[in-house]
Amino acid sequence: MKDLKLGLKLFTNQLDLYKHKAIELWKQKKFSYIEVFVNPDQLNFLPDWENFKNKYSIPFTIHAPQYSEGVNLSQKEFETENKRIYAQVKDYAKALDVMYIVAHCGMDGTIEETVRQLNNIDLPAQVNVENIPYCSRRHPNMYCQGSIVEEIKYVKNNTSCGFCLDVGHAFCSAVKLGFDQYKYMEKFNNLKPDCYHLSDGRINEKHDVHLHLPNGDYDWQRIMNILNSDKNMTLETILKSSSTLDDIQGFEQDVTYLNSLEHRIAQAIS
Repeated sequence: MKDLKLGLKLFTNQLDLYKHKAIELWKQKKFSYIEVFVNPDQLNFLPDWENFKNKYSIPFTIHAPQYSEGVNLSQKEFETENKRIYAQVKDYAKALDVMYIVAHCGMDGTIEETVRQLNNIDLPAQVNVENIPYCSRRHPNMYCQGSIVEEIKYVKNNTSCGFCLDVGHAFCSAVKLGFDQYKYMEKFNNLKPDCYHLSDGRINEKHDVHLHLPNGDYDWQRIMNILNSDKNMTLETILKSSSTLDDIQGFEQDVTYLNSLEHRIAQAIS
């Protein structure tokens, strides 16, 4: 059986910090692609990323900026700034020839406005909208668009977008809404995600914590039996621009754990 297609997520300003370790992990086949989170106004890092990709022939995906970075697709008053920042996302996407772009649907506002803006953004790769928790620790008084199954389905039905299923985010929404966590994640999975985001967490917590695997209490065997293991799975366990090299050691732990688990599942099936 082949290993999972796992992704290493890094921020645009982290290449110098992680370059040598990333090359080592790439040569060891610890990951299949890099997902770059595009911080706004960091085009100065793009030439180094492009050279890095060209030298090592690493596939890339992109995570677009979100509300904390000044982007909000669900509110019309953000549209001018959204377009300005997404123009930078487009530059990264073209230079890195990305497979797809992951995007959040926005905060407060309406899902209809999200759809309108997504349909008016010109990008060189498919956008996969990501489900996010019902409520945000950083913005507790705001509603997170795309946190329930029906909203993601609405976006898929009214745009050309695909879907990125974040397992932890689905669990968080389920806790807030009073649903069974695994059954609610399975409802999201029935929308046929194009890719996944994985991190560990606390099963009864409404806020995500993005722990390394298996440092939380999610049942990963049960999760992996639900997910489509042929799809890209980005490990979202390095989530700060100020992360240290210790965090990428945790990434190695994540990879070893998931691939070992997947092999055990495959053996049990056979």
